Amino acid sequence: MKNYLLPIFVLLIVGCGNHRPQQTYDEMLNDVVQNFNRGTTDGDSVLKAFVLKTQADSVARQYSNPAMKEEMMLNLISDYLVAGQVDNAQHLYDNMLEYAEQEYGQVCQMTAMAYFEKAHLYEQTGDLDNAIKMMQKSAEVFEQLPMDDNNRYEDAKEFIRRWEEQKSKQAANNIIPFSYERPINKYTVSGIANKNSEFGCYDLTLTFHHIDTGQEFSVYGGRTLISWGMKLDDNLAYPDNKDGDVIKSPEYDIPFFFADLDFDGKDELITDLSPYGGSQRNVGAFTSIYKIKNGKAINATEYFTNKSEIFKSIDQYFFFVNNARKEIILYADGGAISFGWKIYKFNNGEYIYDRYIHCDQNIEPNGYTVTVLSPQGQSIKSFTVSKDQFNRDKWNY
Repeated sequence: MKNYLLPIFVLLIVGCGNHRPQQTYDEMLNDVVQNFNRGTTDGDSVLKAFVLKTQADSVARQYSNPAMKEEMMLNLISDYLVAGQVDNAQHLYDNMLEYAEQEYGQVCQMTAMAYFEKAHLYEQTGDLDNAIKMMQKSAEVFEQLPMDDNNRYEDAKEFIRRWEEQKSKQAANNIIPFSYERPINKYTVSGIANKNSEFGCYDLTLTFHHIDTGQEFSVYGGRTLISWGMKLDDNLAYPDNKDGDVIKSPEYDIPFFFADLDFDGKDELITDLSPYGGSQRNVGAFTSIYKIKNGKAINATEYFTNKSEIFKSIDQYFFFVNNARKEIILYADGGAISFGWKIYKFNNGEYIYDRYIHCDQNIEPNGYTVTVLSPQGQSIKSFTVSKDQFNRDKWNY
């Protein structure tokens, strides 16, 4: 993440007007914590570390001056960014805009730079509309300030030009950006959909940004149909695909999911969606598996498909991972009344086809007859359970 925070401090006190009443070092720190930090959420650990670090800074304390509070403000924003709390950083820039207007008036270097930084944060999260909007406000203020070495007016105009040109190209090339509203597996997820008229679909590129480390990677996400594929928009919702210890492959409009396929405590990324590529009922199939190492996505598809045939059938909706029992499950036949699934058990690094579960729904009483079959099709046991018992225990048969 590109960080402009350090140069800002030099710029803030240039051309900003009058000085504030003198405060002691501790008074300034308390002012930042109690007033400037207002409105942040879930940032207690960051704030606590910032306070301890600032209190212990003997050099800053020795050379304390009225501008020191603004340096503290910028340091706190920087700490939130390092912690991956972009929303809190954006909120503090809003607080800085209020502070700048109260202290220096509407036209001031601090105001221009706060908008400048907000624009770059929006850029980094893929929100180009707000990025351009913030940079336009920055340019408006810079244009009214002295055109000296501290003025970033030309940089702001170039930023606006570059991203407006990019948006025009995207529109011309039928490229649609999209993103998910909440982090998934500690990643913010965004992407672009590139229209493929030949096949009546969009080709997807997915970008994953880790909220703790800031590491980022992109992978090919497969395809979604133009006619009735996934919704392409900002703030997409990602479904809850967990049933206790069991992870379920998502349904029709989700091009990726995370699951621990080799039960080593680290989730793999499963993506590269192929519409109608599944083994049943016209569902799609996920055809690429990635291990994530040192912040990079390493393609491990061949490794897993060589281990077991089941990884060639990662169907949407019908593929499950039972973490508690170290089992991979694939629905194999049927409908609402008669259906079943294969279970592959993970043992000593191998995936062994262990058993087949066949279920028949009983109308009276309302429940199921469950038959457990060996890989050779021989009946191991058969029993009847109520609907509630079935829904509770089915992954343990």
